Amino acid sequence: MELDSLYISIRIEKSRLNEFFASKPISPNKDDNWSQWWESRQMYSKTTLEIIPSYSQVRIREVFDNLLKDQFYGAKEYYEEEKQHWTFAVLNFSENYLEILPMLALLKQLEGYVLEGYALIFDWMWGGDTVMAYVDFTAGSALLETVTESYAVELKRFEEANQGLQSLAEELGAG
Repeated sequence: MELDSLYISIRIEKSRLNEFFASKPISPNKDDNWSQWWESRQMYSKTTLEIIPSYSQVRIREVFDNLLKDQFYGAKEYYEEEKQHWTFAVLNFSENYLEILPMLALLKQLEGYVLEGYALIFDWMWGGDTVMAYVDFTAGSALLETVTESYAVELKRFEEANQGLQSLAEELGAG
């Protein structure tokens, strides 16, 4: 079982982050961005992406709390007041595309809240070459990028994610 890691790094005002956390996870409509991203993925017995599932929790905060509570995931979050910067990292996140869809749906929900940033789901523990998902946040938008290789991710971002996950692994005694 090769689990990919999740790393979210965004600039967001604390009040906006709390609004996001208080909202309900929703199943987004499939649009061109979802379709192009899904088409760019390579997987065994690929199905058509019809419905994008969402988490069943009442509030988005519960989704992140559940990841933080379960030691298996190796998750940690940090909010830096001065820089208005939220980081959320999970060492053992997921091994397949269908499992990550609810998280991607959540990340797309951040669209109206985030100032800038990114989210990355990649095989950090296995060398970090393969990207499952890369979401680029700019003011007012959250785009799923069609990249599949880490070298296609902005180097500064990739290095930050790599370092953040490495620090987390060391902190949890797994690195």
